[in-house]
Amino acid sequence: MLELEGVSKRVGGAVHLDDVTLRLEPGTLNVLLGPTLSGKTSLMRVMAGLDRPTSGRVVAGGRDVTGVPVRRRDVAMVYQQFINYPSLTVYENIASPLRVAKADRATIEREVQRAADLLKLGPYLQRTPLELSGGQQQRTAIARAMVKGADLVLLDEPLANLDYKLREELREELPRVFSETGAVFVYATTEPSEALLLGGSTATLHEGRVTQFGPTVEVYRAPRDLRTARAFSDPPLNALPVVKRGGAFEGGGVTIPVPGHLAGLADGAYTLAHRPHHLSLAPKGAALPAEVTVTEITGSESFVHLRCAGEDWTMLAPGVHPIEDGSAITVHLNTERLMAFHDDGRAAAPMREAA
Repeated sequence: MLELEGVSKRVGGAVHLDDVTLRLEPGTLNVLLGPTLSGKTSLMRVMAGLDRPTSGRVVAGGRDVTGVPVRRRDVAMVYQQFINYPSLTVYENIASPLRVAKADRATIEREVQRAADLLKLGPYLQRTPLELSGGQQQRTAIARAMVKGADLVLLDEPLANLDYKLREELREELPRVFSETGAVFVYATTEPSEALLLGGSTATLHEGRVTQFGPTVEVYRAPRDLRTARAFSDPPLNALPVVKRGGAFEGGGVTIPVPGHLAGLADGAYTLAHRPHHLSLAPKGAALPAEVTVTEITGSESFVHLRCAGEDWTMLAPGVHPIEDGSAITVHLNTERLMAFHDDGRAAAPMREAA
């Protein structure tokens, strides 16, 4: 088990971590989700023992390891910027933690082959890292972490340099592989979709603070505050300041009927929010006038950027929609998926409907 108790990290006048408290159980997958500079790497460095927190404690397996350096901890790490031994073959790179642990030859052969098979490295075992592509070098670094059998495995955006097909395969396989070891598995990403694919539990971060931690799907569906909802939305969350009066929300020159799950809110000021895929061109939901600013077509879906209710919004529409810039259109908002927040950002109502 890994516990962080009120951990803060300051460098000069900059706050890198602010009062982080987490409890990570053995055999679990834990995702750190947030944009660049939200504190993910800083938190991992403290977990690993690469950095000492300014305040707070780090407890591993019931032992206070605050300030204990990484070389005296049972940790395996993989970063987006892969690190391999350039003079060793791929086989020897992967085998190196096992040789340090004085594993026997049969164990080394079995574990290296298992990792190589999973990561599609079989044909490259006798090559050196300089003879590999960037993606192959990253896979070698991941394989080395796999065979180490550490109690704590830290992966900092490790799949960013891999091709799409292999990335999808590893997102499915890595949690299973590491959970079988009973390790605490921590995976940092900027991508909400990656957190959802990995599952497990997710901690959302904003400016060095953990805004929410819990089962990934629960955090996604029921964000406790607006910052968490924003961290868990890609494309960015659409938001609108409104005033609730009776059975309607009014704001930005539009009126939106209050859905059943928000009917209990008192009249007053709120921020409504919804995800881009809850806007549609199909005539279902609250109709809102909008102006298209730009459309990005990816093939299977279209990202339609809009000016709606005085705000810049994005609609994620399935299929190809070649809408001209400047066009006036009507979009339809699924009000059953609306989220409402108070002025201080706290959720104003349970968000179980915000799938």
